[in-house]
Amino acid sequence: AQVLVWFSLVQRAALASVVPYSSILFHFLLFYLTLSLPPFSVFDIMVDADKYNFQCEHYDEASQMTREFLLTLYVKPPPSPSELSLCDVQAKRVFLKKGVYDQDGPIRLEDLYVNGTVVICARKFKVISHVDDATRKHFAKNGSLCQVDIDESAFSSAGIVIDAAFGSGLGVKRIRTVATGKSTSLTMEFVGAHAMEAMDGVVKTTGLGGSVQVLPSACSTDQIFQGQQNTAKYDGSILIIRPHAVREGYTGTIFQTLVQEGFQISAVQSYSLTRSQVENFYEVYKTVLPSAHYAAMVAELASGVCIVLEVRGSDDVVGRLRELCGPFDVEIARHLRPGTLRAQLGRDNVHNAVHCTDLPEDGVLESQYFFSILPQAGVCH
Repeated sequence: AQVLVWFSLVQRAALASVVPYSSILFHFLLFYLTLSLPPFSVFDIMVDADKYNFQCEHYDEASQMTREFLLTLYVKPPPSPSELSLCDVQAKRVFLKKGVYDQDGPIRLEDLYVNGTVVICARKFKVISHVDDATRKHFAKNGSLCQVDIDESAFSSAGIVIDAAFGSGLGVKRIRTVATGKSTSLTMEFVGAHAMEAMDGVVKTTGLGGSVQVLPSACSTDQIFQGQQNTAKYDGSILIIRPHAVREGYTGTIFQTLVQEGFQISAVQSYSLTRSQVENFYEVYKTVLPSAHYAAMVAELASGVCIVLEVRGSDDVVGRLRELCGPFDVEIARHLRPGTLRAQLGRDNVHNAVHCTDLPEDGVLESQYFFSILPQAGVCH
């Protein structure tokens, strides 16, 4: 009845006025919504967002200083993108006002577990703690951890396990090969909702119960990943699964493809690299690539967790692996080599899924950098 009364007044106003009827109707509707007359409300047409707060730190390599930030993430229902804001704790000021900052990839809530990293506006932030009860409760339920050990006898099925874990909502937090006596095992740490139960289901589904062990993450897990001992042979080629490919769940697919093509994976190590570490590794490309492309490549490889594999095989392993990865340019790869890793998993020339050794003489050098130089410098993930 109230609506009919208002609508009648609008009609009378239109008849007595030179103002167009449509204009009066628009202002009536706007006024009606503003008054929040039942059954409608302005807030009913707004998208609700869940808010989560994180204590983060950013290490500035130029000044060699670490700054503390408060990151607030506003998660909206799909397809709306999540928004965020950043406050500089020491300076007590807003560093980034609330908005969408997905230039370096979408900011995902599941990546913000303690010790997780996220890149915002080309800066890497490490999560130190969850600030409020709502955030802590969410990650207590959805951010649990578990350790998974795969025997050497089941190495060929590691990709199947990783793929199944990703399909169950679990993400790879870190991974490495470990020497256990005369054999080698693959140790992984997964993060996600009810990680132990989900991983137990994965093991049953894959039928690898005798070769895969699921354990709760503990201090011993940290000791495994902080150790300097590795299983590298320093006589093969290097393949790096880029951070975007790790986030997008391609790790298992890449493992499986390598095995199916007859390659041997002799060493694995995950890293969260700094820009200076990436620049040291990419130094040879600095004078070859355009400066903007080089800077984008450095930023991408330093944007999160990457996984380094030492790959071995007979008869020119470097050349064969390079053929499997495909042309560096993703569009060219899709047209000329559609079956290659970059053609199938890459997005563009920066996010092209993998890096691989270019020249036979570089295989040893790249392997030494990731499996000897960085661990001896105390770099681990």
